Amino acid sequence: MAALFDLHCDTLTRNLYPPHEKETETLDNPAFQLALRKAPAGTRWVQCFAVFVPDRERGEDAIRFFDRAAASFHRQAAAHRDRAADCRSCSDLEAALDAGKCAGVLTVEGGAALAGRLERVKTLYDEGVRMMTLTWNGPNELASGHDSGNGFSVFGREAVAEMERQGMIVDVSHLNDRGFEELLSFAGKPFVASHSNARAVCGHRRNLPDEFIREIVRREGLIGLTYCSAFVSDDGRGSLDDFYRQVCHFLELGAEGCIALGSDYDGAEIHPDLDSVEKSLRIADYLTAHGIPEETAENLSFGNAWRFFRKWMGAGEQ
Repeated sequence: MAALFDLHCDTLTRNLYPPHEKETETLDNPAFQLALRKAPAGTRWVQCFAVFVPDRERGEDAIRFFDRAAASFHRQAAAHRDRAADCRSCSDLEAALDAGKCAGVLTVEGGAALAGRLERVKTLYDEGVRMMTLTWNGPNELASGHDSGNGFSVFGREAVAEMERQGMIVDVSHLNDRGFEELLSFAGKPFVASHSNARAVCGHRRNLPDEFIREIVRREGLIGLTYCSAFVSDDGRGSLDDFYRQVCHFLELGAEGCIALGSDYDGAEIHPDLDSVEKSLRIADYLTAHGIPEETAENLSFGNAWRFFRKWMGAGEQ
């Protein structure tokens, strides 16, 4: 049976960009890279749907932005209840898969959704958010992406601790190198890089250097390999062959138990080899045909992320 666990897509907020600004249907829009209808019947599919908070949104504007997007997710999941489920626990995930539905998990890309208020970690958790990317490209109240050299603020450190306490998974994709190094000194639980590749294979600064990959492996974290062409290969093609080279590098670093998929669907330019959800299901077969062990390929596509989320999703200390 085909299985897919995708740690990141921007499909929920794809209507931020032309020509789709007026769309209200984002989870099953056939014009998008990801649509519920595009997965073959019988697929065991867990999909993380991110509320992408643009860097221009701060404070009350960021709160309103998150609220609208989260409400859209819940509304659409209910409207498509025959094909999708709004999942907040491991038992929800299992029930959705057993029913043949897409198990949807609400996440956030951009800690500006907290608006600098620690109590909003619980607010987001209560709204169903189970993972949050701390930054996007620029600085926010927590830390910064690669657009600046800022490290963590005092609030950012408190927010990470509160996320861990609530059971919200910390996601370090987009976090700059200084922030990653600082996080190592105070993170108490394994964390995720939901959509990041290896910088040694593709030199974009959004990708992870080898020492960061080894640290995530050591901490039993999780890394979602992204299909974004600019992060797959230096020439910007990002073909399946290029993606295979990324996988091989991670395996050389001993990351076979920590790699997963983080497509970045509807948020990035993606090569035609990988540019729709049904093509994700071909990755495992491609890898095995090129010498990757079948178990390793299946764990990349589903198993590693499944085990991580079963252990850490909602694993708070309340």
